[in-house]
Amino acid sequence: MEKERGLCLPGSGVGRQLFVPSAPCRTGGIAYRPGTDHLRQRKCPAGCSYLNGKKNPTNRVYAIPEVLLPLPGEDFREYNRFSAWVYVEAPGTYLVFGGFKLHNEGEKVMPTPGRFEGEHYETYVPGQWQQIIWEIPDLYRDQVTGFSFHILLAGSPVGAAEQMSLYVDDMRIERVEAENSRGFDLRKDAIAYSHSGYKPGARKQALVQHVKDPAFKLLNEAGQVVYQGNGQPTEQGFVILDFSELETPGRYTLAVDNLTSKPFAIGDDAYLATAWRTLNFFYAERCGYDQPGIHQECHQDVLCVHPVDGRTISVAGGWHDAADLTQGIGNTAEGGIAMLELASAVKGKDKGLYERLLEEARWGLNWVLRTRFGDGYRQGGEIIGIWTKNIRGDKDDMETMARRSPGDNLIASIYCAQAVPHFETWDPVFARWCRNTAIEDFHFALEEIDLSDGAEKNIEQFSLATVAAVYLYRLTGEKIYLDQAAMFGRVVMSGQQLERQTGWTKPLHGFFYETTARKRILAYFHQSKEHLMIQGLSMLLTEAPEHADASRWRSSCQAYADYLHEIADVMHPYGILPAAIYEVDNTDYSNIYHEGEAVGLPTLEEYNVQVKNGIRLSETHYLRRFPVAYQFRGFHAILMGKAKAAFILSRLLGDKELKDIATRQLEYIIGYNPFAMSTIYGDGYDYPLLYGAYAGDVVGAVPVGIETFENDDEPYFPMQNNCTYKEIWTHTTARVMWLVAELFKD
Repeated sequence: MEKERGLCLPGSGVGRQLFVPSAPCRTGGIAYRPGTDHLRQRKCPAGCSYLNGKKNPTNRVYAIPEVLLPLPGEDFREYNRFSAWVYVEAPGTYLVFGGFKLHNEGEKVMPTPGRFEGEHYETYVPGQWQQIIWEIPDLYRDQVTGFSFHILLAGSPVGAAEQMSLYVDDMRIERVEAENSRGFDLRKDAIAYSHSGYKPGARKQALVQHVKDPAFKLLNEAGQVVYQGNGQPTEQGFVILDFSELETPGRYTLAVDNLTSKPFAIGDDAYLATAWRTLNFFYAERCGYDQPGIHQECHQDVLCVHPVDGRTISVAGGWHDAADLTQGIGNTAEGGIAMLELASAVKGKDKGLYERLLEEARWGLNWVLRTRFGDGYRQGGEIIGIWTKNIRGDKDDMETMARRSPGDNLIASIYCAQAVPHFETWDPVFARWCRNTAIEDFHFALEEIDLSDGAEKNIEQFSLATVAAVYLYRLTGEKIYLDQAAMFGRVVMSGQQLERQTGWTKPLHGFFYETTARKRILAYFHQSKEHLMIQGLSMLLTEAPEHADASRWRSSCQAYADYLHEIADVMHPYGILPAAIYEVDNTDYSNIYHEGEAVGLPTLEEYNVQVKNGIRLSETHYLRRFPVAYQFRGFHAILMGKAKAAFILSRLLGDKELKDIATRQLEYIIGYNPFAMSTIYGDGYDYPLLYGAYAGDVVGAVPVGIETFENDDEPYFPMQNNCTYKEIWTHTTARVMWLVAELFKD
């Protein structure tokens, strides 16, 4: 590549530079030629000085230098795609992260403050030209005042140069036939189906829309027709193709009208590739590990400090929890728990996968065991967005205070307790360490939980405590843990709506409230732990079916099963479970997490608009298909929390229909959706570019998920690549692994 002269901007304190070439555009069409005469340096959005070398207080970056190509308020509504070519020089660095912004000052301001709209990000591989393509049909562009480009200055890893150059060429605005991005209508000329295949005995369906002939056939690898059927027409021109009768193992393609699917498996091999690929994602996310192609050994100089005595622990290890480099107990423990659940499901069936799962689970276990101080304090979490040089005492060090949180200690206790049976035969020393930690951390958690009479109790916390107590009962055989689990279970059940709401258009029951005070129905919008209530109660019922509370546990489980059955039809023909029941004027923003100094909390008016876009149950209550959400959007976890509960209940109650409902939530993520794409990177077909940031394009990564547009209540998944909906995440990837584990238990 022949370097071209261009505009040089100050970099961060480590002397980085950003260049913009003035070369002419290389192809025809509407285009703008960057040059020093009409490009402007903008203030760093992170509020950092480019010259002082100090990282942002959030630890996200050192700075984000940005260059703007100004425009005189152009109306670009007839154009729907932006493209540019990018080249990065960054010797000694595997990956670099940067993006583009559309600036609009018309009907709506873009980028939308605090909502991550109007920005497109990609991970660049240094040393090669990359074309950036950004479809923008849903962005406001009636008065475009410019396009800008920027790069995140995230520190120089060990061995990397302390200068970086970014070249941008051939920026243009274009008109194309854009991909569908909103609504329930199926992508044109597409078949929605499970790209990972179908297990024996499973309901096997696919979906098409607006076909002329609903007759379909399945062909084997030799091209022979092995099954024929007629699709079932339904509303809005949809046709459901059901081939549940086909049980012969093999790989098949589905043909209907003039459409043909890609190959998929029927049989025990279904979802096996998904299992391996999601496991690969965690390997790529290892922190403190020399990961060729992604990063060098990292973050040995990020420390957790004991708030009382000043002792310190390095937090390197475990897994970075998302596209950034953050590390914490919640996501690391949940990832390891998912691996152990899948290991239990494949034990005796797939030796190679079983052993590999234990190897990766142990990497996380070692971190959980090592980042505790032995007195209830442990590393909770720390936002990390920069690379460090692993030298303690220099300017890139980070510190976080240890905390004594019941949630942290309970999830660690569960992880360690689940590990013991897998390791005790071939490494009893390690298994003993896990066993002792599980018991100790559980008791540390009890010291922090408010058990006093009359106190308003958090249902999620007591559900987690129920699960942990039953695991300790299984581990030790000591009845005290079963007694404690039963006590916690009574708290959980007190937060459940058992009586039917007969005044609603759907007389629902079985759902849970946030607390025992029942002020607000439990709803999640980003993460989800909705499985915990049912997991704890079903474990109690399995371990102690003759207990005095057993009939109540069963009634509670049956009520939630009723709830799932009765809401499973509201997004026909996709069969996706709606998010939650919301009440008008009833929300609490006091503890909502959001990023950006200029971002204010959402308004009650905005909340009510979203609520009322749901399905009306009464004058005050609505069932939202998708969560009420603001800055943090993407809803795969919400589906999978309910799916996990449905799988648990299907086994407990012998309910085949619940298993089909649960499986459909996973199928939605892997192809049975309006976009007819697998949303898991590298798994299945037509998967999208994801917001991988410092990890890049990782096979097996599961994004936060399909979101909604503004206040709407229908699917929205734009080509635009941004957080949080396109962001890769251990939370969602672990939950896919959970659900795959459920399918391998049979």
